[in-house]
Amino acid sequence: MPALKKPRIARTHTSKGFNARAFYEVLASVVESRSVAWRQVARETGITPSTLTRMGQGRQPDAASLAALSAWAGLNPADFVGEPAEAPRSDPLVVISRALKSDPDLRPEAAKALEDIMRIAYERFSRQGVQEHEQRVTQSRATLRTS
Repeated sequence: MPALKKPRIARTHTSKGFNARAFYEVLASVVESRSVAWRQVARETGITPSTLTRMGQGRQPDAASLAALSAWAGLNPADFVGEPAEAPRSDPLVVISRALKSDPDLRPEAAKALEDIMRIAYERFSRQGVQEHEQRVTQSRATLRTS
């Protein structure tokens, strides 16, 4: 009787704490923000489209692919290293800033202006920003009542 082969299961790799899934998700957001096709990413980075497809399925990239994609997207691979069970959370403002700064269609001063606008809006609409705003409104109302 022939030996049964174990089925290969695609799984999210977090070997040595590198979260390939989180890296791919942030990379995908950069690709989307630049409005480029994955084939163009492959051409610009020298990575095969099949490698990008495997990464989208949760496979870990090799070191050369990781380096090329990180440089292309302005990402730091160290931001995706942690305990295997830990999913690193990228700072949205950092991701936005990197995307704006790396956009060849924006002048540096335009990227900086957009970055400032996004920072102000994020601070205003984030949970913490909303709480701080509500506290200021409450304090202002209390001050008006005592005046």
